[in-house]
Amino acid sequence: MMNLYCDQLLCPDSFPWRFADIIASDDCIISVLFSDTEKQRKTNEITDICKKQLYLYFNKELIEFNLPIAKPKSVFSGLVYEKLVEIPYGKITHYKDIAVAMGDAKKSRAVGRACATNKLSIIIPCHRVVSSTGNLTGYAGGLQAKEWLIAHERRELHK
Repeated sequence: MMNLYCDQLLCPDSFPWRFADIIASDDCIISVLFSDTEKQRKTNEITDICKKQLYLYFNKELIEFNLPIAKPKSVFSGLVYEKLVEIPYGKITHYKDIAVAMGDAKKSRAVGRACATNKLSIIIPCHRVVSSTGNLTGYAGGLQAKEWLIAHERRELHK
């Protein structure tokens, strides 16, 4: 039986959600999703490291995460996530661009579905992907959170 651990990071006041909820096993992060509800915490070293990295991200002191993460449920999603982590901090791309990079421009909707089921918000930066028209579309944390994260990354980094 797998042990599960939970912690929460209090998000910045201007962020649309109050908490980033971190769920981990003994050896990896399983999810980072947003909520407004305070939860009971049972932490381990992995939740502690994730919480610290999220704190640094929100304070503009971290642009790339270094965490052990759970494998996605499908091979295709895993391939999409590999492309997502290549998107530079502060930049955006399109679903079709990810599909083309994977070798099939016709899979842009499938890329969108993989992004929509991403349970590792911010860590796997699906917020950096927009529609081909530049419109913000689907994000598990809501479009306000996606817009906030894009704007946050475009602000100058603290040195």
